[in-house]
Amino acid sequence: MGEMNICSEAVIDSIRQGVSNIPPESGGILGGRNDVVTNICLDKGILGKHPCSYTPDTRFLNQKINQWAETGIQFMGMFHVHFGGTESLSEGDKEYIVRIMEVMPKKIGCLYFPVVVMPERKVVAYKAVRNNEKVVIKRDCIKCQGGT
Repeated sequence: MGEMNICSEAVIDSIRQGVSNIPPESGGILGGRNDVVTNICLDKGILGKHPCSYTPDTRFLNQKINQWAETGIQFMGMFHVHFGGTESLSEGDKEYIVRIMEVMPKKIGCLYFPVVVMPERKVVAYKAVRNNEKVVIKRDCIKCQGGT
């Protein structure tokens, strides 16, 4: 099994601290270089039809992805919050991940989709990979590398 490469504990800490300061059912995006996650962008989301689900503010996030691209940072996935100790992805989460993977350029073979389990702020990683024409989503490890 591959591992979600995080640049340092500081990135995980940024996610944990960040979700404490934004509304429930929120999340954000991950960015990085050379298969190492180095950046996050928090997203408060937009009000959706379901009060217990995260609806990303795609306009805001796409602007951030474009800004990152100008500096050589590539989009590497999304994270969101789950309350009540739920570590697993919902069917809705999985469907959304598959839709994201389907619109990504073919050269992007995998993306990461961590869940932040509240109230503990435990980060549980998931990785979506292309397997021929099918998207496979599996739980992943988080490997923290030396800080930069």
